[in-house]
Amino acid sequence: MPKQRLLIFLSIGLILAGIAIGYIGFEREILLVVDGKSQIVPTRALTLTGVLREAGYTLSPEDEVNPPAGTLMIGKSTARLDRSRTIQLRLYPAGEEITLQSAERIPANLLKQAGIQLFTNDIITRNGLVIDPYASLPDGAGTVTLEFHSAIPVVVQDGQAKYTIYSAADTIIGALAQAGISLSLADRISPPAATALDEPTKVVIERAQPATILLADNTLQIATTADSVGQLLLEAGIPLQGLDYSVPAEDQPLPGSRQVRVVRVQDEIALEQKPIPFKSSYQQDNETELDTSRVITAGEYGIEVSRVRIRLEDGLETERVAEAAWVAKEPQDQLVGYGTQPVVKTIDTPNGTLEYWRAVNVFATSYSPCRLGIPNYCNTQTSSGAQLQKGIVAVTRAWYSWMRGQQVYIPGYGIAVIADVGGGIPGRYWVDLGYTDADFKSWASNVTMYFLTPVPAAIPWILP
Repeated sequence: MPKQRLLIFLSIGLILAGIAIGYIGFEREILLVVDGKSQIVPTRALTLTGVLREAGYTLSPEDEVNPPAGTLMIGKSTARLDRSRTIQLRLYPAGEEITLQSAERIPANLLKQAGIQLFTNDIITRNGLVIDPYASLPDGAGTVTLEFHSAIPVVVQDGQAKYTIYSAADTIIGALAQAGISLSLADRISPPAATALDEPTKVVIERAQPATILLADNTLQIATTADSVGQLLLEAGIPLQGLDYSVPAEDQPLPGSRQVRVVRVQDEIALEQKPIPFKSSYQQDNETELDTSRVITAGEYGIEVSRVRIRLEDGLETERVAEAAWVAKEPQDQLVGYGTQPVVKTIDTPNGTLEYWRAVNVFATSYSPCRLGIPNYCNTQTSSGAQLQKGIVAVTRAWYSWMRGQQVYIPGYGIAVIADVGGGIPGRYWVDLGYTDADFKSWASNVTMYFLTPVPAAIPWILP
């Protein structure tokens, strides 16, 4: 019985050996994919190791083959070889570098081989570009450099809200953008937005609030985080210049109304002219009729020039100050000739034609013995001694001294004589027409008084 078993085993071995010899003698083709590139390898090798050797590839311990290298290729027509390559892992923000020799193509698996755990918000970059950690790297030889950026915790204080985000961004602004935190250009970030994110950080966001700037011709709405009026105006590009001012002042905090008025101030210099009156002097002119005059030397106004500082606020004058004045032209006095030549003329009256040598417009009032302006008093005596009655005319003391006894004619009153003194009316040529109480007539009007001939020897050329 044992002898029979031995014969059976020998028969099987001979059969297998024959098959193997026949197989080796039979050449076939294997589709070999090396680093993603396909090639046809004609071979009589029994194992994948032999196929790779015939194709010219020597395996290193880090290479990966599929199926395994010692697999018999009897009945198999395809195989894959992923050769190992140098992987450089640069770790941020630690600044470390790890070098691997691996045939792995998935970045996340490479990190795992390096003992690095990949968390949410960690990122891997290659050549500065973010890559998918679970997507296969391109095939090919040569060193592959990957940058691993571990997410850093960032505590965000956003107004009353406080929360923590994790980011592998290079800067604070990048971390906020990755977290979907929107910012306006006017919002204030502390630390500054461009600050490198290389350690756990606290970020304070101050949201811009609306403010209003009132200008003379415009109203500007602006969102700002400014604390003072000056900061607000600087952000708005509306600096105060020269004498400009703001309400409130630029060194004051923003008011509760968040409204600021800007007043533009201009300081201008102007020259103003003012006439200087000339003086008039008089001299007798024997060639000119009495009570008329002629200009012998014409007067000329002088000119006074003033330098004036004018303050304009929003285009409106608010102040004017004279700083200096000087005479640009002196006035020239005027010389007037006052006529001294009486000319006798005539006038037709109810009393006939009368000759007169002077006519003066006067304001006439009237009086009588019991109408003297003194209560319960009557008097018929005049300054000349004549009895007060119609035909007696009173004048001021200045006139009476040289007109006493002068005959005059007053239309509506008749011929009369200056024979009394009255108080007069300041600033007017005045006469008071006499009556008795029985024939009294009230006067209060202007009238022309004619001085009748003969012409007296002494004449005041200018009436006082």
